[in-house]
Amino acid sequence: MKVKFKFMLALAVVLAAAGVQAQTRYTCRTQSGISYQSSASCPPGIVYYGPTATGQAYSAPLPSTGQAPSNLKYLSPRCASLNDAIRTAPARGLKYETIGEMRREYSRECAESESEAYSKLSDDRRAQQQQRSEARNAEKADRERASLREQQCGESKRILLSKRSRTDLTEGERAELRRFEENYRSRCA
Repeated sequence: MKVKFKFMLALAVVLAAAGVQAQTRYTCRTQSGISYQSSASCPPGIVYYGPTATGQAYSAPLPSTGQAPSNLKYLSPRCASLNDAIRTAPARGLKYETIGEMRREYSRECAESESEAYSKLSDDRRAQQQQRSEARNAEKADRERASLREQQCGESKRILLSKRSRTDLTEGERAELRRFEENYRSRCA
């Protein structure tokens, strides 16, 4: 039983060492001075530098495409397509010469369309800003009207209470009080 356990333990150690060895790299130098890397240990008689850690290979990050310009929806279909192609060209791996040619073509064909697109975008933004301003002004006017109405109703209520508390009202004053109460109910109730 002990022999089996020792054998299994030795086998596990050997397998673990083999796994570690497969992940290490050795830098060796021949007697003529040539350096090379190997996954196996260096042969005897050769200068040995020991295992080196295997690093991850560097891969450059993909260029970002950036956001589409806000005037894109106002451009002509051809110009919008060219603009989008130029914007996404680095991410698609196009060469700088190709991108430069696309930019020259865009400038030649789309200068007027781009100017009109920016003008339309500016007009739309101005119209939206005006709508927001008008909505704010209307809301402010509504609040002011409600506040004024509340003040008027408060004053009318105060007048009603003072006239009701009087006991020496004439017939005409009582008729006027009834009309005033009806007006108060119709406006403030």
